[in-house]
Amino acid sequence: MNIQIKGWIAAAVVATFVALPLAASAGQAAPPADPPSAAQAQASSASGELVKVDAAAKSITIKSGGKDELFTFSESTKITGAQGAAGLATMEGSQVTVMYGKDRVASEIRVTPKKP
Repeated sequence: MNIQIKGWIAAAVVATFVALPLAASAGQAAPPADPPSAAQAQASSASGELVKVDAAAKSITIKSGGKDELFTFSESTKITGAQGAAGLATMEGSQVTVMYGKDRVASEIRVTPKKP
């Protein structure tokens, strides 16, 4: 066989080995991305001024966008910038960011003390 024919045969074999896996994978859908966890899917946030804290009812009210918004919190709520729920009550007028999920239950409350 002449060298030119051997070259064409080699090229055809290489093309076949490259094209077959590509053609096979083209018919398959890409694997789905990991769905977000339930907490991530429903997580929202609100920022504003801390207006009221009711430690007994475990609720806070913030003024955000000109309206009052009520959130509840639990023992598992992460509170930063204050010494727990009792510390929140002393921080009225401070800026807060509330991360919350279903039923407006806070998963995290971040407090930035008001400036004197």
